[in-house]
Amino acid sequence: MKQQIHEVRLGHAANCSALGNVLNVLVWSQVAAAAVWAAAESWQSRRTRREPDGSQTSLTESPSALVRSGTSPNEGTHGAPREAHLQITEACGLPCAHCYMETAANGAHVPLRVVQERLNQLAADGVMRVAFGGGEPFRHPDLPDIARHARSLGLSVGTTTSGVAADVDLGAFDQVNVSLDGLGATFAATRGYDGADAALGTIRRLRAPHGEGVARGDGRRVGVNLVLDRNTFETAEATVAAAVAAGASDIQLLRLKPVGRARERYLERRLTPEQALGVWPLAQRLMARFPDVTVRLDCASVPYLAAHNLDLERMRAFGFRGCAGAVDLISMDTAGRTHPCSFAPARDDESPERWAAGVLSGPCGACPYQSLCKGGCHAVSGALNGDRFSPDPECPRVIEATV
Repeated sequence: MKQQIHEVRLGHAANCSALGNVLNVLVWSQVAAAAVWAAAESWQSRRTRREPDGSQTSLTESPSALVRSGTSPNEGTHGAPREAHLQITEACGLPCAHCYMETAANGAHVPLRVVQERLNQLAADGVMRVAFGGGEPFRHPDLPDIARHARSLGLSVGTTTSGVAADVDLGAFDQVNVSLDGLGATFAATRGYDGADAALGTIRRLRAPHGEGVARGDGRRVGVNLVLDRNTFETAEATVAAAVAAGASDIQLLRLKPVGRARERYLERRLTPEQALGVWPLAQRLMARFPDVTVRLDCASVPYLAAHNLDLERMRAFGFRGCAGAVDLISMDTAGRTHPCSFAPARDDESPERWAAGVLSGPCGACPYQSLCKGGCHAVSGALNGDRFSPDPECPRVIEATV
């Protein structure tokens, strides 16, 4: 990779709802950031594709990253989405109050052959990373074979689990994330069942050198998904501390979306405006307390960073994205239908170009972060405003401009 580097997006994206912006890079020194940038030229590629503007995007092996290089690439001109989220099963008997999918204890699995065909097409289209979801993906009887096939195509392979699952061989996965929305009573109130101890136990087994029983992970990288709502935000530091003690090395902070079951109590569960402003300070505390842990924020939460006037050029250089739907990211349901993201149904009147432009009206049109943020979470705007491409009503900058 002896070309000029233009963007380095670090890490695996195992989560089934976000590409995962790596917040650590925002607190690195200029020297440390420059060192990573220079080193990217020599990272070994697992998969490379040519973009329409003549640049190229490479999926590197170690460290894992998406590196864009070439001569003067144009913003937003890359071709196919770089990541795809595949719903491979509708089976899940858990009552999680914020689940955005339609699932059932006896839900159907997508047949192995069908998943393989879909993976073949995604790889041929130029997708670099896949993440498997459900339902509970661990319930799919062919999950190990699905992961092996994806890896044989050169794809980065991830999945997210509730931690309540059967014995699964995860040897072909680059990273597995476990959902951990609080501890004890907070977890039970958030998800509707008492499962925090089971989730922490799964993290420990995944991190064991030769895992036994539930989820044999053979010591691979394990992350945690923490959905931030009014309750989990207050106990987030304790939750992360327990996850890190169990072996997690990657923390993904996710924004609650008013989709699926979460619509019913969304207004009373969403972050308060004060908590939204506290997301970046929370991330800073986590990075200071756990310096060896990667802290991520999902694409829907980029407005929370913009409110703190963070370094725009640093964010751009390290691949920060707000809404990546239909452009960097697509989602595929069990029927094989493609969606702009996991939280948005497809509409015939919306093109990838429309999603790439994002929100141009109101405060977003004059915001310096618009090109990265894209106007906030379109799922939130669609549910609360009735228009996907209107300013995110929970963005601190939008709130300040409209008060």
